[in-house]
Parts: sequence; structure tokens; C-alpha cells
Amino acid sequence: MKRLQTVILVVALALVAAACTTTGSNTTSTSTAPPQDTSLDEPDQPARLLTLDIEGTIRVLSPTGDEIDTIAPGIGARFTQPIWSSQDTIIASEISTTGSHLTATTVGGDELWRTPLSTPPFYYIASRGAGTETVLALRNNDGSTGLIAESFSAAGDVTSIGDESPFYITWNPAEDSFATHVGDRRLDVHADGIETISSAASLFQAPVWLDDGLVTLRTSGSSTFLSLWTGSIFKDLALVRGAARFVGAGNQIAIQTGIGLDTGGVQALAQSISTIPAGILTVIDTRSASFASVTPDVSPVYQWDPTGTRLLYATFETDPEPALVWHVWEAGATIDFEPFAPDPQWFQTVAPFFDQYAQSVSLWAPDGSAFAYPALIDGFPRIFVQDVAELSPRQIGDGLWVAFAP
Repeated sequence: MKRLQTVILVVALALVAAACTTTGSNTTSTSTAPPQDTSLDEPDQPARLLTLDIEGTIRVLSPTGDEIDTIAPGIGARFTQPIWSSQDTIIASEISTTGSHLTATTVGGDELWRTPLSTPPFYYIASRGAGTETVLALRNNDGSTGLIAESFSAAGDVTSIGDESPFYITWNPAEDSFATHVGDRRLDVHADGIETISSAASLFQAPVWLDDGLVTLRTSGSSTFLSLWTGSIFKDLALVRGAARFVGAGNQIAIQTGIGLDTGGVQALAQSISTIPAGILTVIDTRSASFASVTPDVSPVYQWDPTGTRLLYATFETDPEPALVWHVWEAGATIDFEPFAPDPQWFQTVAPFFDQYAQSVSLWAPDGSAFAYPALIDGFPRIFVQDVAELSPRQIGDGLWVAFAP
């Protein structure tokens, strides 16, 4: 079994590594001592984690592994990819041989709504504003090619918002509006109506709405820019060469691009804005437009803590066996943690689309003091919590999916 899991892991790591090829080296960064103060804002209530076991049952745990609640699927069914839509409400896809449903359930087991769907939703994200809770979901179109994007309200209403592909979604953190990105055709803002703010968006990219505005890639002529939509204009932050994936929180962006062309000294001097260095995981402040280099290594997954203060990122390790290593970057200092074998199912689901999952699933505790992840131990998936101030993680239970409550 261990050899089989190792083979699966090698394949999974290789696939994502190939997709993330850059010009960076394979060296790991130097460890620094854990900071003395590892807490940010105090959470409203004790932190809780949402996990999914191999049987498709949802379990809500404390960071120490105490079981708070268990939500079992129907007979012959299983839950997939549960997320939080609030501190007390869980959204999940329930799949069985008789059909698929998107469900909303409280911690405590009360079902709020349950909507049957002809194809199972594979990605969903809850509103972040202070208004009525709404969930946006993507699923395959059962009648033709492309995707179906729909809105599910707390009242049980379902509204179609698109049927194109590729399709990306991001919520405005301050109000109940959201943006959708469809290929290289357009970037729309959905509020009281639908406003197309760009018809020259980059082909594959997931925009992210931050406190200062909507961050996106836009194309102008032969150039691509990382830009901030302020509500009325695009403010270009940096020039992007090659494919790029980025995540954000607060007023911070973390971005890693593919192999780009050498602009040369003369061209570089003539540029009005900076070019993101190819292959370097880079942090950009949207207010000051300042740059900070994090690592030249390929990172298949990275995510900010809720405030945009600490950046969690993973790098590859192959000696003595294929593995990932977590790192936490904060204000130029990096902490390195123990290598681990990721669960292949989790890794193959999240890593290719982590820029979307970073907006719907938080590996970070609300106060930024710890993060959680699934890993294989003797071939079986377990859930680990790593305190930033500690050297080693603690195992809190079985499971192949995890998310901290907001």
C-alpha cells in the first residue's frame, strides 16, 4: 500500500510541477526562529475546523481534535468539498447514485436548504459581505459544452448567472456583489445589474476582490498587466510575462509567473511600471505598489492569512521521497516546517486551481496563528494543525479535506 501511495504521489506532484514550471532553483529557503508574537486579531469564537473523512461524512473539530459535530450524508450518498458560508453554516455537495444536491446545513445538523441538480457542483463560494448569505456554484453543463454558474440564496432561490467556460468568480468583501471572469472575453461586475468592466481579460486567471478593489489580469495590445479595478478605472500594478496565478488578502497580492522573455536593459529602463520577475513568488502591496521576493522555487499552493499578513506557501521536495514543505513568509522572514506527503486526492483537486480555492477554503485559522492540511500517514489521510510558533504539527483526526471557519 505504501508503495502504491508513493507512486500516486509522484504522479500528482509531477503533474502539478509541470504545470508550474519556472526558472527558479530547487533550493529551500533558510529557516528562521519562530516569531514571539504569533497572534493577530482575536476571533469572535474558538476556532473550528471543517473536515471530510474517507466515507464522505462531515466532521467539525476543534484545533485540538475534539469533535464538535458530525453530519452524515444520506444512505448511499457522500458529501464532497464542504465549505463554510458563516461560522455556523456549512455548504456541501451531496452525491449519490440517484442524483446530486447542493446543501446548506448548520453546525448542529439543521438542514437550511437542499437543491437538486442534474450535475454535481464542483466548486462553490459563499458571499463575504454583511448582507444575505448567498452561494455561487459551478457545475458541468449536462446539455452541451461549457459550465453552468448559478446563485443559491438563503431563501432557496436559484438564479443562473452564466453558461460559459472557463468561468471564475470572486466576491466583494464589503457588500453583496461579485465579479465573474469568462476567458479572454470579459470581466463583469454583478451588483444591481451587470457591468462589463473589461473585454480584454487574460484567458485563464481567477480575479480576487480585495479591500482596495478588484485585482485582475488585463490585456492591452501585446502586454498583460496585473491591475486593480477601483470602481471606475484600472490601476496597473505590474507588467506580467507568461502565465500567472495570484492570491490576495487585505491589500497584499502573492503572484508567481511562468517563464518570460528577457526584456534587456534598455527596454527595462523604458518601462513605466515594474515587471514581475519570472518564476519568483512575489508579494505586491496594492497601495504602495512595492515588491518583495519570497522564493525562486516552484510553489503549487499559496494562501494569505485572513488579514494579508502571513503568506503560507508550499514547495516540492524529492529527497528521500516526494513530499511538500510548508513555509510561512511574513515581512521578509520565512519559517520552514517539516516535509509531508500530501493526500493525492486533495492535492489533485486543490493545486491546479488553488487561486480559486484560496478564496473559498481557508487553511488558516482566523487569527493567523495556525494552519491546517491533510497528509498521508502510512497510506491513510490524516488532518494536521501546525501552530506557527511550534516546530511540529499535531494530528487531530482522520480526513482528506479541511477548512477553518471564518
